[in-house]
Amino acid sequence: MDRSKPQATGRTRRSLFRTPKPFAAFEHRAFRLLWFSANFVALGIWAERLAVGWLVLEQTNSVLLSAATFAAGSAPSLIAAPIGGAVADRFPRNRLLVLTALVRAVSILSIALIALSGFSSPWPIFVIVAFEGVVNSFDMPAKQGLITDIVPRESRMNAISVHSIGTRSVAAAGSLASGIIAEFVGIPAALFVASVSILIGGVIVWFVPTMRSSARMARSSLGRIFKEAVIGIRSILRLPTVSTLLWMAIVVEIFGFAYDSVMPAMARDELGVTESGLGTLRFAAGIGAVIGAVFLSFLGDFRRKGPLLLAITAGYGIGLIGVASSSNLVMALIVVTMVGAAASMFDAMQWTLLQANVPDRLRGRVIGGWVFAIGFGWVGHLSMGVVGELIGVRWALGGAGLIVAATSLVALAVSSVLRRA
Repeated sequence: MDRSKPQATGRTRRSLFRTPKPFAAFEHRAFRLLWFSANFVALGIWAERLAVGWLVLEQTNSVLLSAATFAAGSAPSLIAAPIGGAVADRFPRNRLLVLTALVRAVSILSIALIALSGFSSPWPIFVIVAFEGVVNSFDMPAKQGLITDIVPRESRMNAISVHSIGTRSVAAAGSLASGIIAEFVGIPAALFVASVSILIGGVIVWFVPTMRSSARMARSSLGRIFKEAVIGIRSILRLPTVSTLLWMAIVVEIFGFAYDSVMPAMARDELGVTESGLGTLRFAAGIGAVIGAVFLSFLGDFRRKGPLLLAITAGYGIGLIGVASSSNLVMALIVVTMVGAAASMFDAMQWTLLQANVPDRLRGRVIGGWVFAIGFGWVGHLSMGVVGELIGVRWALGGAGLIVAATSLVALAVSSVLRRA
């Protein structure tokens, strides 16, 4: 035996082939509390999205105005997200999440009262949804920053994936439940349930301990916060990987995630189903999202995340083309499940790569930058609404799918940074 070469021990062999613990993040009590809180909030958000989209479609019979409710929710991020990221880096993130949950719950309750009293114009709903978009610009950076505060660095990928599994699961349940309640009890009842669910989430997150890294509680003027937001944007855009990820987020948000805004019209006009049918489609997307998140959690902290992100983006586009081609509900459910998986994995990979490529002091602001990027989604919502109104919903979905798939090919060709990430 050649003793000049070290022999592999049992310990070495086990370390080389160690299987990642798919739910390791649950070992941390603070993460468990945040996970339950986020699930209640996600349940309410997705229940509201279905109810509001269907409400406006039924009252106006306009694909464009129904899609415009989604645009109203995303457009404010273009202004508010950088400020929200800076605020999340200076103040206790758990307390910020309590405030955003309370404000969002009251906003949804206001829409429920409008629906209950009847309305002749959708504009009050647009205003409230836009206000919720501002709230989301503070909620997202605080939530993502808090996740990485309360788990060790080596568990962050797992925590983000497990968080995504939970929120995507309840998104599926919330969409299905909202559709059933809206059809058999009424849209105001579905909105009331959504409001209560978000309020419960706000109560739970109150008990998440404040971490030192998120307790920068020095009194700051609005001017100081705005200045830090601008500095943060400049800092993160100087990082090649981050800037590439944000440009991808803008394109995929406009042409990928905007598909949801025309799904009420696709369900009613092309597939011939009611609110519960739309809820079933959203449920299928949620199940796909869970599958995607579970897949990532089992991968653990793997290398070469960039190429996987590009493959996911291509699959996302192909799935949207499949939705556009669906001739019946069963076929639509199958391809929507694929779309849901791609959507959840795209988001999780974006969050992970963004957090991994910035210093800790900028983690809130980089997610603020990401929320700013997805704020361009209003362009996609309105564009798909216009195309759906003038040409047809299938053309809107198919064209969007082609652009998303092409985005992955362009990024593969021009971004050596992402190929190596």
